[in-house]
Amino acid sequence: MKNSRLRIITFLTIVSLLALTLTSGCLETPEATPAKVSSEALSEYGWVQGGDVVYESQEEEISGTVIKVNTAMVMYQDEQLGQDILAELRNLQNQYGVQADVQIPTVGSQLITLRVVLPGGIALPSSATASLIDSQIDTLASQNNIENFKKVGTKEITVKDGSTVTANTYSGTIAFNGDMDGASIDVMAIIAPWSSSSTNIFAIGVVPDGDINLKIGPIEQTLITIDGDTEIEGVLELIKTIE
Repeated sequence: MKNSRLRIITFLTIVSLLALTLTSGCLETPEATPAKVSSEALSEYGWVQGGDVVYESQEEEISGTVIKVNTAMVMYQDEQLGQDILAELRNLQNQYGVQADVQIPTVGSQLITLRVVLPGGIALPSSATASLIDSQIDTLASQNNIENFKKVGTKEITVKDGSTVTANTYSGTIAFNGDMDGASIDVMAIIAPWSSSSTNIFAIGVVPDGDINLKIGPIEQTLITIDGDTEIEGVLELIKTIE
């Protein structure tokens, strides 16, 4: 996922929805701390943090109102799944004596946590939350070539602070190009928003679901079959530990 664009869209959406509701002047915005998954859960499910926490602070003045939004973003990835995919690729190449430099698309499971802190520590209104979710879905689809990306249901999650969160679930299909032109894989996604300690948290998970088919020269074979339901349940367990 291209996180920079996601952060820009998040900021612009917040600004447009809050500009008319804040009083004139500049309200102080607390710093954003990362919404982190517990290290115990990461170890249990074979996930790791991918890179450093990304902190951003953006502000915009609209009609005399300075709106400053602080965010902290963390990305996690299923390391075990990535290792399994690479191991199957090596086995396939060794089996057929093919050492082609095949680039496997980024289809591993990912989880992004985003903490958004608004002026005065106010919580996002429901209309702003809904608009942010819509913008995140559009961005996920366009940046990851996900086709037919649609909402398919909801799940109730009890998060670390004891509150019950309604998460939206989605499904779609990624069409591959290059070495895997013509191939595709289904994906599942989940977005869970909630408020905690005067901040706003978004957890966004995307997982592959089904067969990854690979073609190397005359060889065409299923590289690995991924159980998306199992992957998404793992993501849910990680989300439950976020604080």
